[in-house]
Amino acid sequence: MKTKRSCSTRAAFTLVELLVVIAIIGVLIALLLPAVQQAREAARRMQCSNNLKQLGLALHNYHDTNGAFPMVSYVDNTNRPASWLVRIWPFIEQSAAYDQCTFNSDWTGIGFDRNWRVTTNVVVDSLNCPSNPMERFLTQASSSAMQSDGAPAEVQYQRADYVGVGGGYNMTGATPSHWYGFHGMNDYNGIFVALDSYNKQTTSFRDITDGTSNTLAVGEQSNFIRSLNTSTGEVTFHDSREYGHRGGAWSGGGGHNGNGSWYGNWEGHSSIRSGINFAHTSGYNNPLGTGNDPGKGGRSGHHTIFTSAHPGGALFVLGDGSTRFVSENITIETLRNLANRADGNVVGEY
Repeated sequence: MKTKRSCSTRAAFTLVELLVVIAIIGVLIALLLPAVQQAREAARRMQCSNNLKQLGLALHNYHDTNGAFPMVSYVDNTNRPASWLVRIWPFIEQSAAYDQCTFNSDWTGIGFDRNWRVTTNVVVDSLNCPSNPMERFLTQASSSAMQSDGAPAEVQYQRADYVGVGGGYNMTGATPSHWYGFHGMNDYNGIFVALDSYNKQTTSFRDITDGTSNTLAVGEQSNFIRSLNTSTGEVTFHDSREYGHRGGAWSGGGGHNGNGSWYGNWEGHSSIRSGINFAHTSGYNNPLGTGNDPGKGGRSGHHTIFTSAHPGGALFVLGDGSTRFVSENITIETLRNLANRADGNVVGEY
C-alpha cells in the first residue's frame, strides 16, 4: 500500500519584499524623527522656562531679604565683586557654598581668588539651558597667588546662560544712560544695574514704575552669535555669552573707575542694543559692545546679544517672576521698552 507524501510549502520573503519592508521602515523613521526631535525640544524648552522661574523666585526672595535686587558690579580697582548669581546662592540651595566665601576677594580668578576651593567646585545645573550647544565650563590658568595657596595650574569655572537685563541702550528720561569714553555706554534703566561713579543705587520694586509684569528681568544667552562675511558668504559662530572672562559665572567683572579704561567690563548683565538672535554682517562685535572683544581678553560687551537655542526667540523672566517666550521678530523699540523699567511707554502685544 502506497502512502502519500505530504508536501509542506515554506513561506519566506523574497528579496524584493525585504527591500520594500526596509524602505517602509525607513520612511516611517524619517516621518517620526522630526516629531521626536520636536518633542525633545519642547521638553528642553519647558526645563529652561522652569530654570528661569526658579531664578525669578530667588530674586524675589533676595529682594524680600535685602530690600533691593542684587547689583552686578561696583567701582573697585583692587577687588573684583562677586556676580549677582553668587549673591542669590542662598536662595538657589547653595547656602553652604555662600557661607564658605569671603567677599574681600578678587573674583576674577586672575588675581588671588581666595574662594577658588568653592567657586571651582560649585556647579548649578539650573543655570544652563538644556538646549545650549556651547561649552558649560571656562578653563583658565590660575594665578601664582592661587597656586601658592594650593590651586592647580588650571582651574574651571561654570558658565551660565542666564543674564540680567540692564535696560535699553542709550536711553534718556528718569534713568538715563551715561557715556564713559572708551569704557562705553552704561545703561541704568533696567532691573540690573552696576554701581559706579555715576550710579550709586541698586534697583528695588518701587523703581519699576512701568510695572513688574511689563519689565524684563533675566534672559537667555544660550546659543552662538552668527556673523556673516558679506564678501565671502562665510557664516561663523561665536560664543559671546556673559561670564566668559575670568571667574566664569561667579565673577561680576573688572569694575571701573570712570576714567575711560576698558578694564570696566560688567559680567552677568546686558542692555538691549540689538534684537534677539541678531546676526552680524560686519564683524561679531559690531555694533561695538554686542559681542566679546578678543583684543581685550574676551571681555563681555555691555550690550551682548540675547540669543537662544530655542527656535524663533528667547525665554525671559519678568520682574513679577513670570516667564515669557519673546519672539525674535519683536521690534527693537518694543524690546527696549520692555527692558526699561521706567520709560512710561505703553507696550502692546509681543
